Amino acid sequence: MIYMNFAVALVAGLMLFEPFTRPPVSRFTTHRMRRMLAKRSYCQAAGAFFAALLVATSQPAPERVSPLLVLCVASALLAASLYWIVRGKLLLKQRRVFTELH
Repeated sequence: MIYMNFAVALVAGLMLFEPFTRPPVSRFTTHRMRRMLAKRSYCQAAGAFFAALLVATSQPAPERVSPLLVLCVASALLAASLYWIVRGKLLLKQRRVFTELH
């Protein structure tokens, strides 16, 4: 059971820090690229939500893992999931080409 929790925490860590390991992209040039990034963001949100449910519902051995730690990891994954959902929605919004200047 401890190995499963460790594996889930490792995958969650890789998902959380994946955007920081990529080189920066010069702003999104095409609508297709933005759609692909939004789709990946939604996939990351789904993965983080599933991992949070898995961590929250697993029964760790009480002498090995603190229940508070498990709940903190699950809440961090839920927060990351919400962030990626919002980011995906923002990426799918149509960009304004012409803006009014007052």
